[in-house]
Amino acid sequence: MSIDVDYLGKGISLDFGVDSNGGISFSSYEKSVEESIDIILSTHVGERVYNYQFGCRIHELMFEPNNVRTQALAARYVEEALENFEHRINIVSVAAYSEDEKSLNINITYALVESNKEYNLVYPFYLLPV
Repeated sequence: MSIDVDYLGKGISLDFGVDSNGGISFSSYEKSVEESIDIILSTHVGERVYNYQFGCRIHELMFEPNNVRTQALAARYVEEALENFEHRINIVSVAAYSEDEKSLNINITYALVESNKEYNLVYPFYLLPV
């Protein structure tokens, strides 16, 4: 079975820079999906001018107490955002946990739709400004 990696696409790299040939660096395929997830989760809902629904509601949890309720809401908000805005993946699981009182780590396990290959990503979210 051949996998169509072109489905995953290419785009300008999140860490904008110059490639070895002096051109703009691009991210491809799996890296493009990972960067897209980071963009979705880092964007506040309402922040984009012509797409005000884009983003993740996790930022509403800033200054909330770090407890089980906040962790459950964070996981739910991340899952909702990824289901709405990243159609190249299927969510396997999303879980939030804490190692200190100021931050949450959100463990996201997802599978690429085209290949069903699983990936894991940990997204740090700070409840209090660093």
